[in-house]
Amino acid sequence: MDRDVEELSPSQREALNQLQAVMEGGDSDVAIEVLESVNWDVQRAANAIFENAVPTSKDRETMTTTPVSMERFEIDDSEQDGLLGHSSGGREFRRVPPTTSVTVRPLRAVIAFLSIPLRLLSSLLRFLFRILRIPFPQFAPFTWSSLSYRPLGSNLSQDRRSTDPRNVAERWVQSLEEETGAVCISRSRNRRQSTSNPVDSHGTASGADVVGSSNLTSRAGGNDSDVDVETKLLPDFFMGSYEEFVRHCETAAQIGCVVIVSEEHDDVPEFKRSTLTDPSLVKLIEDHGIVMWGGDIRDREAWSASQKLQATTYPFVAFIALQPRRTAGSGSSPAPTLTILSRHQGPSIPSASAPTAAQSLVAHLNEHLLPRVKPFLERIQAEARERARERALRAEQDRAFEESRIRDKERVERRMEEERRAEQERKRREEEAEIERQEAIRAEKKREAWEAHRMEWRRYGRSTLVVREPRPGETGRGKTIRIGLRMPDGQRAVRFFGEADSMTALYAYVDSLFIPAGLPQDTDPRSPPNGGLPDESGLAEEMERSEKSPEKWWGFKLVLAYPRKEIIWEPAKSLGDVEALKGGGQLVVEMVADSDVKGKQKQAVTSEDDDGYESEE
Repeated sequence: MDRDVEELSPSQREALNQLQAVMEGGDSDVAIEVLESVNWDVQRAANAIFENAVPTSKDRETMTTTPVSMERFEIDDSEQDGLLGHSSGGREFRRVPPTTSVTVRPLRAVIAFLSIPLRLLSSLLRFLFRILRIPFPQFAPFTWSSLSYRPLGSNLSQDRRSTDPRNVAERWVQSLEEETGAVCISRSRNRRQSTSNPVDSHGTASGADVVGSSNLTSRAGGNDSDVDVETKLLPDFFMGSYEEFVRHCETAAQIGCVVIVSEEHDDVPEFKRSTLTDPSLVKLIEDHGIVMWGGDIRDREAWSASQKLQATTYPFVAFIALQPRRTAGSGSSPAPTLTILSRHQGPSIPSASAPTAAQSLVAHLNEHLLPRVKPFLERIQAEARERARERALRAEQDRAFEESRIRDKERVERRMEEERRAEQERKRREEEAEIERQEAIRAEKKREAWEAHRMEWRRYGRSTLVVREPRPGETGRGKTIRIGLRMPDGQRAVRFFGEADSMTALYAYVDSLFIPAGLPQDTDPRSPPNGGLPDESGLAEEMERSEKSPEKWWGFKLVLAYPRKEIIWEPAKSLGDVEALKGGGQLVVEMVADSDVKGKQKQAVTSEDDDGYESEE
């Protein structure tokens, strides 16, 4: 601990601790100097620190790394007759710079001692003026009210919510509604809408909050359903910090109205009741889209705004808006800058001539400010709308181009997909065709092999199984019968058999008729193909080995022409045992469809035999 702190009395140490708590730490030497200059009055010391921007320890660390940015305003003093001291264009307003020189402590003590009678006299005069309801004269820039930043004591332990600019603005507007018995325009409109249509189709309360305006519930208005057209109205106030309000006025190219009050001034209550609730002023502000921002000087944001706008007495009203820069030369026009259009401070009574009276403000707006400022702002807003329209048009074009690109991409992808599917289908058909071709080749080879095998059996049957025709007068084979044959190709054949001849001989004879003429009989094999058994036993064994029915093995069937009756082959059965062949007959040879046996001959059934009879199907 420093030696100076150890030398302090207990009461002085307590005052030092309170001040350091307000400063969030801070340099003890600076705190001691400030306390000594105000005779160890913590309230006055805190006011002096915040007004003169005495840096705390945290501020000093920040100042070493981050440059301090000062907000600059131009002031339009064309309407400020005698309101400013020495007028000069492009004037800047900023916070009072911090004190750089260090005053010797004994001198501070002498000054503090001499100021005690003055403070007592000022307090007495203020008390008397307040009792008599006479406005206390202010001597700028040394106003006692400007030193009142925020009360000390238990409020030091409030959380961040209590110092949030939006919350502070909402509390101030709420207190304004309670004090005046009026309600903000948006709040009144929402209450009327909620009364006429309490709940919408989605089950939510109707009446959306107006951006930047007050949506607080007024406690002075009574029941919400009692709001009517005679309810006193307040303008909608911007809910946010002063810096946010200034940026909004700049980006939206709107006129801003700053209202700063101080409860230390007797003119403030009348200003709130008469000026802020005046119907003509409220309607004018609403019709021209003037953005309102207000606060009490005891709050940090309002105090900071009062320093930037150089407010000297309260109530204080200032109008700000974008205006062209005042630059010499004929080059390209510079960007507009935010300018203080006019400042009005003082009482609001009498209502016809007071600087902050509603009639004075309405007359000023209608006769001077709006005709001079509105065209420029409308041009800026029109340019902004045009830029927004161009951006929207470019965005729409980009969107249309993107949609067209996506459609083209989808069309290309769809065409590529169709080509890919077509290629797959073509390949599949080619593969199927190749498989069918291979199967056809295999089937053809199998058929050719079967035909060759059957041709061997036909020739074997012609040489072995087909018996010779009976000679005239031969009786060993029974009665001779004549059998006529109608081949599938229309040719006819006649053959004589004995009744004792087997059906195998008849079928072998018909089968031999399919042997080409280029294969003479003398070259026919005398033994069964594949070394099987001879005669009918070998034939039956071959049929069993081929796993084919007799009809499929022979490849044809014999049908009696009329009446139609099939002559079925049976081994070891003689022709005389077939009732239909007794005495001979006319037979039709019909080919049997077989997937395994496909010859060049096609199935053909004669529709008419040589005797003029039609065959039955």
